[in-house]
Amino acid sequence: MPRTCAIIGGGIAGLAAGIAMRKAGFAVTVYERAPAIVPMGAALSIWGNAMAGLDGLGCGDAVRARAAQIRKVSLGRKDGRMLMGPMDVSTSDSFLPTRALLQQILLDHLGPENVRLDAAVADANLHDGKAAVELEDGTIASADILIAADGIHSRIGKVLSGIEPQFAGYVGALGLCNTPQQPLPSGFAREFWGDDDRFGVFDAGQGMRYWFYMRSAGRAADVAEMTLPKITECAAQWPDPVASTLAAAQECIPVAIHAKPPPKVLGNGRIICIGDAAHPMQPNQGQGACQSIEDAWALAVLAQRLPPEQILPALEHQRLKRVRSYVRESALMGQAAHMPNRFVRAAVLGSFALTPRWAQERQLLSRLVVPVYH
Repeated sequence: MPRTCAIIGGGIAGLAAGIAMRKAGFAVTVYERAPAIVPMGAALSIWGNAMAGLDGLGCGDAVRARAAQIRKVSLGRKDGRMLMGPMDVSTSDSFLPTRALLQQILLDHLGPENVRLDAAVADANLHDGKAAVELEDGTIASADILIAADGIHSRIGKVLSGIEPQFAGYVGALGLCNTPQQPLPSGFAREFWGDDDRFGVFDAGQGMRYWFYMRSAGRAADVAEMTLPKITECAAQWPDPVASTLAAAQECIPVAIHAKPPPKVLGNGRIICIGDAAHPMQPNQGQGACQSIEDAWALAVLAQRLPPEQILPALEHQRLKRVRSYVRESALMGQAAHMPNRFVRAAVLGSFALTPRWAQERQLLSRLVVPVYH
């Protein structure tokens, strides 16, 4: 009989992990609590390191064929002055698919028959040398490996870390808009930083733009103020393409940013956490989804050659240091962008402006080095 794998969560991490474990010869069941696979969010930066992971899972070319490539990255001020770039990242093989597109590609490669919908997991534990999953309807299933891929509020992730997600000090909104008469330059990606807020605008291909807005906040409940009329009014004071992008926006998705410290472990025995269930990171480097994909890629490699009880130790050996660094760096970037002390913040922005472009490009591309899992 084939080895079995149960996966909690049918988002990007869960679907990618399902593909990975099937490639390793496991019979896979993904348990998704929602009655349908409905994409949340707008678009995702899939940098070259994660594109290599998608290639390993057999999905890379499908993304390249349908998503916009990221070519030029830059950081500017609210007054239009440039702080960094534009940096040429066209050789990094990086793309900006919508979340809906990436999720559909992963689901097609996994096979919808391997996803059980409307299946909320009530508990999970180790029993008789295997992982056991108990659904809220009372059903109990066992598996050789259990993978928790159910996001930052994962129950298993909380048990492993002993830490609740904490509000990171800023709220925001994101969305997609259609501007066919005013397309952005191909591969355009730019952030603009104000005093305590920032906008980002990206070319999403075919006249579409992906945008986000973030601002400092004293509490997570302030996310209620992230309405499209208020953000559009704010955007009118910013340089193009911010103003024109928000003028074309029809809807937005409000978000309150939460975070956890870098993880110390990625699981326990045959229970493994991946993605935001293991290492949630603030959205400041575009690596959240990328590291979920890398988790799955590493699992695909390790599960092909190791017995189930040896997969977690090998995964932690090859992944833990890397994901911890991304969690730390994304938190530091969030602190720099939303630092309450304006003098310190001005010094940080000044350091960006003084760094030569070649050094900026080298630093950015160094973060996108494709790892080798074995």
